[in-house]
Amino acid sequence: MKIRDRIIAALTWNEIDYVPWAVKPNHLPRGYWERELRNKGLGLTLEVRVFKITMPNVTYEHKFIGDLIIKTYITPLGSLSEKIRRGLPSEAGERSDQWRVESLIKAPDDYKVLEFMIEDMKIRPNYNDFIIIDKELGPDGITYTSIGYTPLMEIIVNYMGFRTFALEIKKRPEKVEELIEHLHEKKLEICRIVAKSPAKFVLLGDNIDEVLVDPRFFKRYCIPYYQEYVEILHKSGKIVGSHMDGRLKKLKELILETGLDFIHGFTPPPYGNLSIKEARECWKENIALWVNIPETVFYYEPVHIEEFIKCLLKEGAPGNGLMLGITETVPPTRRRIGYESITNAVLKYGKYPIRIC
Repeated sequence: MKIRDRIIAALTWNEIDYVPWAVKPNHLPRGYWERELRNKGLGLTLEVRVFKITMPNVTYEHKFIGDLIIKTYITPLGSLSEKIRRGLPSEAGERSDQWRVESLIKAPDDYKVLEFMIEDMKIRPNYNDFIIIDKELGPDGITYTSIGYTPLMEIIVNYMGFRTFALEIKKRPEKVEELIEHLHEKKLEICRIVAKSPAKFVLLGDNIDEVLVDPRFFKRYCIPYYQEYVEILHKSGKIVGSHMDGRLKKLKELILETGLDFIHGFTPPPYGNLSIKEARECWKENIALWVNIPETVFYYEPVHIEEFIKCLLKEGAPGNGLMLGITETVPPTRRRIGYESITNAVLKYGKYPIRIC
């Protein structure tokens, strides 16, 4: 069975030969041992955006001060700035060497400027890159797309940061909710463009965790938006997932209400707090699991890595509706040991239907 067919079958609850095991290209530097692993069945998953966003009435300036980049966005209603620290450890290319340390929203007057920027966004389809990259990847994995963060997480991650958001939602909830609705209208535009795209799999790129986004917030600011986006995408036959890589035990019943087809980055213990077994019991065959193998596992000895994967596969038996991947940093010095051990474990224990005593 080709890797692409295996992944598609797993995420749509069809029959597979082995549980698929695939990673993003930045987690897998090119070389001899990488080719050996791919020949054994390790696949690739590539995210390619199918739309472009421009803001014709917004200009921006960059200023470099030491290890900081100050980005200033200039609009007819005023300016907003953010600070990015650069030169951070990139873990041998595993992640970016930059990190936002000061967000756009800092004062009440900033809302009107940000709302102007959002309203000024012009969104246009861009399908050509996806078509080319998908064709070049061929049967070695899947190419998928994303609508970006949903409104709540867009605000938290890109515009405020968690600390400012916690203060603003308490002091000025009406302003935050207005901002959510402005973003929602743009996300609907994006969904309609994505719905017409050649992508089969679509990700809602959130980073959900029950402590940071508790059940009350998830019910109010996530579920209605997920449902609306999923409905648009389902009408075009898309398979829709969301990146939820945090603790999910308190959210598991609410996640079932979203209409999502799969959870991307599902992180089992010891990082997460919801096991595959518990998720299966709650979600049945409504939601497939794209499992993230936690970073800590790469520090285990090979025999213990294999045992960890064996336990995951046993919990997910008989194996459909399940795939393994990595959605966080892989420690570079443990990369080869980890990949080889995981691949060996999948070949030993991941044959469908899984029968592990």
